[in-house]
Amino acid sequence: MSRVALVFPYFRTRAATEMLFPPLGAATLAAQLRRLRIDAKVFDGTFGTFEQLRTDLTAYDPDIVGVYSMVSLTANTLRVAEMVRTSLPKALLVAGGPLPTVFPGRYTQHFDAVFRGEADVSFPRFCRDYFAGGVVPSRMDALPLDDYGGLFIPNHGLHVDNATVHHGEGELATFPLPDRSDFDHAAYQQEWRRKTGTMATSIIVTLGCPYGCDFCSKPIFGNVVRRRDLDSVFAEIEEIRRLGYDSLWIADDTFTLDEAYLAEFCRRIAGLGMSWSCLTRANGISMDTARLMKKAGCRRVYLGLESGSQATLDLMMKQVTLEQGVRAEEVYRAAGIEVAAFFIVGYPGETVAAIEETFKLALSLPLAEISFNVPVPLPGSKLFERLGEPDEGKDWTRENETTFVFPSDIDENWLRRRIDETMRAFAEKR
Repeated sequence: MSRVALVFPYFRTRAATEMLFPPLGAATLAAQLRRLRIDAKVFDGTFGTFEQLRTDLTAYDPDIVGVYSMVSLTANTLRVAEMVRTSLPKALLVAGGPLPTVFPGRYTQHFDAVFRGEADVSFPRFCRDYFAGGVVPSRMDALPLDDYGGLFIPNHGLHVDNATVHHGEGELATFPLPDRSDFDHAAYQQEWRRKTGTMATSIIVTLGCPYGCDFCSKPIFGNVVRRRDLDSVFAEIEEIRRLGYDSLWIADDTFTLDEAYLAEFCRRIAGLGMSWSCLTRANGISMDTARLMKKAGCRRVYLGLESGSQATLDLMMKQVTLEQGVRAEEVYRAAGIEVAAFFIVGYPGETVAAIEETFKLALSLPLAEISFNVPVPLPGSKLFERLGEPDEGKDWTRENETTFVFPSDIDENWLRRRIDETMRAFAEKR
């Protein structure tokens, strides 16, 4: 029987900022593959080791291995590719995810093919046709390669560079629910129970973001917002509840953007006994909506305040004002919702005085949680285009590390000390 392995090459780091969720992209692809009656299995490395992954993957003996990659998983991704080449030399090796979407040529030095962007439909169809035609990696030219959106192959004598696709709302409504059957739910639930007292898992309700923040990269879902059909969303929530979870992390970039859609979501989730948290922006939420969110089980929102300096917000192209950020915190807090805030310090062009304004703002607001990060020029962002390649001598795979991967006038030691001082002051005032 022909088999497809889907590998998520993350191995937990136990960093203080660690937020562990099953990889939804792999679950979505598994569901689409199984709908086509293809034997597929997700290999989630989160609670295992690399050697365990090697053992399990070799025992499964897949014909196609798909590996998800992003910036922080680069080293693990290439290590997996090398392992597959050695242990499973006949397998077709495919990469997908944010970084392969932006830099497909880098990955095809190690992989046979890359699927860029939303590959929910094109990758499973490629696998179906690959198996039906009895194809091997060196004879992919036997397939209708131009038919698979996002496919990139510059090797095996081929030159395939298909445009990425973004699925419309009508097509999204036909997708099967993510298949979470391969995940260690007990381990995920144990970690969340220990950390927050709840058992949380992630869900995606809307795709895409219309904003153009300088530091943001969105190579998969793009700029156009698409909303999933709420009947499908709540069928997925029912499955999540049956698996034993009692809380949701809504992973969307812009879940609160459409207040009418958000209000309908709130009306439908109220009474299910599910708490939930989400990302939100500093503009666009009314007090009535915030109260509705609280009534519907919203426990905490994560607000990208980013800076206490309007000049720095303008550098970041946030399209919000400092006053809007403060007002958003006040609205959510008045509604009884906890507010956590993200801040970025050391932005290119930012002054020491502006950074100090950010520390001052973080301590002045009654926030439930704060975090500080230095800017990372993610491939696909305007910041990356402006700064160019990061310093190869710097490690940008570590979580919440105060290290610049580009030349900066800000002293890292000073910044690290001021972040530590601010975090201690925040802990003491709580």
